[in-house]
Amino acid sequence: MSLMDYIPKVKCGRCDRSYSGLKIKCPYCGAGRGRGGKRASDAAGAQARRMIQILLLLILVISVVSMAVLDLSPDPDEGTTPPDTTQGTGEENGEGNGEDNGEPGEGGDIADLLPGVLPVIPTPTPVAAEVTSVDIDWSARRGDINEMTLRIGEQVTLAAVVWPTDTEEVPHWTSSIPTVANPTVHADDLRRATIEARSVGDTIVSVTVGDRTAEVIVRVRRP
Repeated sequence: MSLMDYIPKVKCGRCDRSYSGLKIKCPYCGAGRGRGGKRASDAAGAQARRMIQILLLLILVISVVSMAVLDLSPDPDEGTTPPDTTQGTGEENGEGNGEDNGEPGEGGDIADLLPGVLPVIPTPTPVAAEVTSVDIDWSARRGDINEMTLRIGEQVTLAAVVWPTDTEEVPHWTSSIPTVANPTVHADDLRRATIEARSVGDTIVSVTVGDRTAEVIVRVRRP
């Protein structure tokens, strides 16, 4: 039985032909249903309308349920674990941590090489302060005079005046003619040296600290 079987028939009052109760005019002669046509009973028309409403409601419910089922269905792309593309540890072939062949694995840290031993961090070597100036001073020096005259056998203690004073650079004392006068460095203070006049002549005693050098002219005369 189809849907059309539930729709009542209406008989036209003009041509006396039956047609569907859903139409408002006779499809054969064009006469309106309200103009003397024989209509189905009100109960039959109401029943037809209810059937149509029920069918429309069923269609609507089926559509809503179908949409809900589609929304609740799981996404095939969700919940799947992506394949692990990282390189294995190599435990299967003995290349990882070297447990099978006694060798450290590739990429291992110091803990793999020396278990239980912390790595030794080298202590940075302090950088010596750069020397900006050097001068030679002695007790009998007067002003900026940079020379002295000694008699054979005399001794004078020289002191290297270095700036900055906290530099760790080691002074180096020399003499251009050691046979005339030669500096002897003090063991307890490398910035001090004693010269002794040995023979007649002139010599230059110098001290070098870093890249700075100071000089003093020493003239040795007979007693």
